Amino acid sequence: MAVGAQKSIIFPVVGVFLAFNYWLAVARPKKMECEPGDICHIDSPVSRFNRAMFWTSLAIYVIAVVATYGAQWWILRS
Repeated sequence: MAVGAQKSIIFPVVGVFLAFNYWLAVARPKKMECEPGDICHIDSPVSRFNRAMFWTSLAIYVIAVVATYGAQWWILRS
């Protein structure tokens, strides 16, 4: 409940962190010129894992926002 009371601060901060993570995991590797086999290459296992973790985190974030604010809307509606 203590975390729920701070949701108006937590959700935007996590959104900023996810935007930064998007730049780190998706946007920046596309612009880097790494040779195949290098750890920084876009198709390296580490890069693929980072992108998968980013998209998983984003999905969890969206579900949490929709569930939290959807429940509030549902309660206030009735």
